[in-house]
Amino acid sequence: MTLKKITEVGVAVRDLEKTTQVLVDILGGEAGQILDVPAFGMRFRMVRLGNIDLELMEPTDSDGIIAKFIKTKGEGLHHIAFAVDDIEESIMQLKEKGCKLVNEKPFEIFGGKVSFLHPKSFSGIAIELIEYPEDWKGWTK
Repeated sequence: MTLKKITEVGVAVRDLEKTTQVLVDILGGEAGQILDVPAFGMRFRMVRLGNIDLELMEPTDSDGIIAKFIKTKGEGLHHIAFAVDDIEESIMQLKEKGCKLVNEKPFEIFGGKVSFLHPKSFSGIAIELIEYPEDWKGWTK
């Protein structure tokens, strides 16, 4: 398994617009469009800073994963995402090494495949693996 690069850092926020404005006005970020993900009770937007996207995630449902995260941990770092070439192979290798996964079968979203490694395997840091579609050009382009 090869982690190609960090592609995004997920940040749970209460107010997507407010956080976006701060990152754009103060740090010169470039904001992408807002996308809804009803299945997870959230909406998000990427804000590019340098060559990394911050995935700002705001709850839209009090029972959604981001709402629950904010209730227990507050706003802040939710996950770090790495691009991989073959997510199924990566999952198999990680399981062989004893890593706990949130989802052992990757789910498809926005044309890519995603799986999360459990924070218990990495000192409290959730790691997202993303196999991007071949024609992926990024969120803010």
